[in-house]
Amino acid sequence: MQTCRVAGTSLQTSRLGFGTAALHRLLGAADRQALLTDAMNAGFTHFDTARMYGEGVAEHALGRFLAGGLRQKVTVAGKFGLPADPLFERFPALMYAQRALGGLARRAGMRGDRQRVRALAPAAAEASLAMSLKALQTDWLDILFVHEPQLSDVAELHALGEWFARQKSSGRVRYLGLAGSAANCLAVRQQVPGVFDVLQVEDSLAGREAGILAATGQPLQITYGYLRRAAEQAGNAVASSLDGLAVMRAALARNRNGMVLVSTRKVG
Repeated sequence: MQTCRVAGTSLQTSRLGFGTAALHRLLGAADRQALLTDAMNAGFTHFDTARMYGEGVAEHALGRFLAGGLRQKVTVAGKFGLPADPLFERFPALMYAQRALGGLARRAGMRGDRQRVRALAPAAAEASLAMSLKALQTDWLDILFVHEPQLSDVAELHALGEWFARQKSSGRVRYLGLAGSAANCLAVRQQVPGVFDVLQVEDSLAGREAGILAATGQPLQITYGYLRRAAEQAGNAVASSLDGLAVMRAALARNRNGMVLVSTRKVG
């Protein structure tokens, strides 16, 4: 697999990054480890995760995988701001049961979703990072992202200035970033200047949402969402019916010098 340097950083990574948002959908722990092994064998050297992915399941699975001496060979990005549910994180079986019931409710025409409360206070940020590092069995993150930033977060992000600086000076975090919609990430960084090194933004081949960055001279550092958005454009067809390889080739051509994240339950 080709490699790239993420613009504005010293991070040298694979051109494709492996997103763990769907990792918890593999119900067996051995299956999750096998998928991560397949990704590594396929040349992925960047792994992206978040506290809320599977209510902690993704972080713990990735930590178990990296504990075998692989941490120095990869880059890892984590997120904070959208916390895991503490009950489900402690008892994953309850999370799976709740999601199964939610699926039944949605098929019956009822809303089963709940609104996740943002947590950006300094104490919440510190607790989130500490739990992520413990779950990932590492002393540092290569990138720590604010998860799906909003303009309404600006005051709280300013209040985190000293905390952000301490994480970088202590070595717990190498780079800081914003991960979410291109418009929101760009607007928030403009309101909180000099803090965030990396923008990880959602993009699609049809909508080309990340093009808003080019107008400001911002390179595409990390982009994601291509396969999911292509499936939506196809009328919610299942991903296997799409030419996923063609979509990813087009995504790499669009983000010519940066990294493209892909979240999948099957590598190869």
